[in-house]
Amino acid sequence: ALERARFLRSVATSTAANNRFRNEHPNFSPLPLWWMHDMYRHTSFETYWKTGVATAGLIAEKIDTYLETEHPRIADWGCGLGRVIRHLPDRYQRHGFDYNHRAIGWVRANIDNVEFSENQLAPPLPVNAGVFDGVYALSVFTHLSKDKHFHWMSEIDRILAPGGILIAAFHMRPGEGQLLAHEQEAFDRGELVVRSGVKEGSRIFTAHHPEEFLHDQLFKSFEILEGPFEMFGQEGFVVRKRVSVR
Repeated sequence: ALERARFLRSVATSTAANNRFRNEHPNFSPLPLWWMHDMYRHTSFETYWKTGVATAGLIAEKIDTYLETEHPRIADWGCGLGRVIRHLPDRYQRHGFDYNHRAIGWVRANIDNVEFSENQLAPPLPVNAGVFDGVYALSVFTHLSKDKHFHWMSEIDRILAPGGILIAAFHMRPGEGQLLAHEQEAFDRGELVVRSGVKEGSRIFTAHHPEEFLHDQLFKSFEILEGPFEMFGQEGFVVRKRVSVR
């Protein structure tokens, strides 16, 4: 009931601005408002668009810095309603994945020149091994259990070509009072802290990532190229799949 009330309040405050945005962008397909609220905590078309442009710019900067290929094969794991992937350069070969089948249905119908596939909460993704030069994951690891962190890193290792990169965002700096006392103690010891009790993968299922956990455990088999860096309220890393030497 509380979430429903927040949604209705958001819709009421964004309706006039959304109508203006649609008038100014006649080719823009309006998004399903409930799923916007569920994924992004707002129902503003303009915010969806502008934050997507900004985030895509940062992702493209990292891709072009660390990958030399002119037409890299890039996967958005957790693409949601296509907020970011729709703004990546057309010279990229783009593929979006999400476990929300309604979101996948919408992006397939409304975003051109991108391939989209539905996946499950657990691996695998429905693609062959080594098919991507880069994968990015925004607000994905932040909503997974500890086991799923490692299962999905193994899957990312599988789908990346040798030398491919992962760009991912994490919760590394909990706010004052955000964690309970025992959670803060575990975090300070370098342990992953997962706030569960709700459906895994949902927005309110949250994981907090000490840097030691990322360095010593999650990225153990990858080469860290950059990070942590500020990434729109979270902390980002770029890591590379190691090239096997026989």
